[in-house]
Amino acid sequence: MPDVLFRNPPQPTLLQRLSKGLLEQSHHLSRAVRLWAGLRWLYGDSGYAALPDCFTYTDWRQAFFSETHQDEKREDILNPHEFNCACTKTTTQWLEELDIPIDEWRQSLKKQTSLSDSNLEDLLQERLFAQVRKSLQSDLDLLVSLGWLQRVPSETGRSKHYRRVEILPISNQQENVESEGNLTSKEQIYVAQTLEMVGFLDPNIPFLVEQISEQPHEDTHRVFLYVDYLVPESTQKQDDVDQLQGELQEIWASGQIPPLLLTYHSAHLNLVKECVIYPVCIYYMERAKYLCAYGSTPKGEINWHNYRLDRICSKRLMPLDWKDPRVPQLLREKYEDDQLPTQKTVRTKLKQAWGFDFYKPSAPMLLRFNQDFHDRYIRGTFLHHTFEPVDYEQVASLLRQHTPNPEHRYTLLEILQYRSPNDAYYTAHYRVTDYHVLRRLRALGSEVEVLSPWELREKIALDIQQAWNHYR
Repeated sequence: MPDVLFRNPPQPTLLQRLSKGLLEQSHHLSRAVRLWAGLRWLYGDSGYAALPDCFTYTDWRQAFFSETHQDEKREDILNPHEFNCACTKTTTQWLEELDIPIDEWRQSLKKQTSLSDSNLEDLLQERLFAQVRKSLQSDLDLLVSLGWLQRVPSETGRSKHYRRVEILPISNQQENVESEGNLTSKEQIYVAQTLEMVGFLDPNIPFLVEQISEQPHEDTHRVFLYVDYLVPESTQKQDDVDQLQGELQEIWASGQIPPLLLTYHSAHLNLVKECVIYPVCIYYMERAKYLCAYGSTPKGEINWHNYRLDRICSKRLMPLDWKDPRVPQLLREKYEDDQLPTQKTVRTKLKQAWGFDFYKPSAPMLLRFNQDFHDRYIRGTFLHHTFEPVDYEQVASLLRQHTPNPEHRYTLLEILQYRSPNDAYYTAHYRVTDYHVLRRLRALGSEVEVLSPWELREKIALDIQQAWNHYR
């Protein structure tokens, strides 16, 4: 497509469509101009000469910036390198290179918006493309959502592939760019702040925040959510996890979910294993994000398994045909019988027993809390759907019912005689050998006692003994 398409100045109507936000907010305005300049390059002679028909972000970066350009950290971008790198150019330089009459363009913007002279001056001095990789990648994704680019399915790796469209989404009618429900600017900032706090959950959230509002100042926050997340920010590992999650979400959105071949590093088994799985959903727990999937597990079983996203070491997720001999027979039968597992299955199983390894067998549990601790910290709180308080008089009967070994049963009944009737007793169902359950019980320390099952009681006692040995 010839350069003439973008020779006209970027008018407010077009910029507003590109920004999907209020141009009066500097973040939206600069991004809209950056997108316009990027489109001008992509659909110009330079872009067609430098990029193939199908390209990745890396292809675009290498063609658009200088060889020494780095985009992982903002300080690397701002450090001086090649003077002719695209990241060093200001908005003024971009407009001059594209033969845009700057004064006329400024006057047009002022007439059709409430932008001040200082806003426009700041924009003209801004280095448009001095952005980190994640921001520029989200620019390409936004252009896809707006119809200016097209996503291309690829089996050659995790990188997203893009293609120019044959018909550009140019319309003479201005789209409604106000947010759903006509949110005020203050409300937009509030929504953006709230989303930012859970941004690690979904790589699309930062992209949505940018569309809703400019980045809020930190000192405006009054409500905080502190969450432990073991993947460090702004690292290649985070990019890999986000890319993997993005691929999975695209697969789910397509409605055609194939079995996938992936390579997984199991820390528990200390091995790397190829698994063929049917991906169901992702959830966060215990400082990490997990893919819940059904298929061949690292242990070689055909069952559910929680795959920690940062331990999936495949360079690509390989879709398989359902007739592929590598697809487990049990999984193929579920497909043929239209009985493939769903996220509802996961949610239901999580409610049925305490623990995140929802595919493990469940068993009844009987706990005792010290009275003072219970009254201060447990009473009135939520532990799990299956937790139920029981009277002291019921405990002996429950121990007899759930302790089949006579010797163990006798010992527990003897112990019960030395426990206070005023303490708090609870029954629950838990996932056997679930590490989350063990961690929670260990964290409660001497304030809780596992009365049954015997095996769990002995496991906790052994852990306490081993820990005590470290301090002798």
